[in-house]
Amino acid sequence: MTEGQRRRKAFAQYLSDELAQLWRAGTKRVERARIEEIGQRAGLDRDETYEAFGAARGDIWEGEFVESDEGPGWEEVELKNVPPSGPPDDMGL
Repeated sequence: MTEGQRRRKAFAQYLSDELAQLWRAGTKRVERARIEEIGQRAGLDRDETYEAFGAARGDIWEGEFVESDEGPGWEEVELKNVPPSGPPDDMGL
């Protein structure tokens, strides 16, 4: 496993844990800054974080991106579901 794969796997685990906790607490929206913080903890840069977060959609989280009113891109995610089991081991990481 390469260093990049290790970082992406760590991101997936951190993301799964944090989103599951937020979901249980009733939080349905997660700001982009919070996703970026999770990426930083895993050692990912901003672009890697966005890519890994998008790739986790459907496995770790389900929902919709909420577009920013101030410019291009998304500002938060509205969660529709967070599966309790977390990511499968073979997420291609």
